Amino acid sequence: MTVKEIYEKLLRAKRPIDFFGSVTTEKELKSIYKQYAKKVHPDVAKDSYIASEAYGILSQLYKGGQEELKQGTYDIVDPVQIYKHKTPLFEITIKGELYQFYENVFEGEVAYIFKGISGNDIVYLKMAIDPLDNELIETEYEILANTRHQSLPYVEHKVMINDSNVIIMREVKGITMLELLQQYPNGIPAEHVMWMLERLLSVVGYLHSNCIIHGNIKPENIIINKENHNVSLVGFSFCIPKANTKEAEYKIVNDNYTAPEVNKTETVLPSSDVYSIGKIAIKLLGGDVVSGGMPIKVDARVRGFIRNMVNPVSTQRPNDAWELWTELIELRNEVFGTQRFKKLD
Repeated sequence: MTVKEIYEKLLRAKRPIDFFGSVTTEKELKSIYKQYAKKVHPDVAKDSYIASEAYGILSQLYKGGQEELKQGTYDIVDPVQIYKHKTPLFEITIKGELYQFYENVFEGEVAYIFKGISGNDIVYLKMAIDPLDNELIETEYEILANTRHQSLPYVEHKVMINDSNVIIMREVKGITMLELLQQYPNGIPAEHVMWMLERLLSVVGYLHSNCIIHGNIKPENIIINKENHNVSLVGFSFCIPKANTKEAEYKIVNDNYTAPEVNKTETVLPSSDVYSIGKIAIKLLGGDVVSGGMPIKVDARVRGFIRNMVNPVSTQRPNDAWELWTELIELRNEVFGTQRFKKLD
């Protein structure tokens, strides 16, 4: 295998067993590790940048494999069972149900997110880092507790821990958009991007019909399930409820994904979410998010549809996600045919 091929294999590996294969002893693991380390060590490989990246990931997977062999979890597939072999960081009981949390998977500007289990299910806990941001977590809870959709997280509880608001949610199945793009560094085929757009426009249309603007649509907040063709939208701390009122205002700006007219004094419009989804489509296709350019191999009709979504002039941009959803289905049938499910390998 070339250094590039090893690097791509490393990027696809979620756990040590995905890369090193099935081993039963640390000696076996070390032997396989050395074989690859010799090929990707920066002092040996010609492409020093890729080699350095590959060597770093390889070393992390090796250390993880050593730890899993000691814990007896190396060849366990079920993540719930893996957690049950570990000691939780903390646990809480709510209405008689035990929640155990094992790792801090995210730390943003507003919240920590911990991953754990409840019974035989994966759950997540989101907690405000600073009690001053409790209102943002409260807003997220209220919206998710009162809007149910297959492409939204299922929130179970809201509690207070150390003066900070905490919400507990069930796992959203799939991988983040950024993780998926690591598997497709040159972009995802347009036919598959179209079903992803269909799901995004569906859930955003549902939110808009409930006078909710997400306002924070970016790759980190999109989870894609290749198995059932679902796309989920997460990250509601900065969303805008009652977006049809004069008091509504935007709360965050994300470079490249936020509509150019957005600021705290601008009237909140559904078209700002449409713009963000258009930029997401460009990213998924392997295009340039900054310039808006898309690969020439993408059908011109698809490029035109997406280009319309990212029109920099808000008054000339589509403002109705449901209407766009209908247009997209018609366009998809026209360009790719009516077959509904094609597996994304």
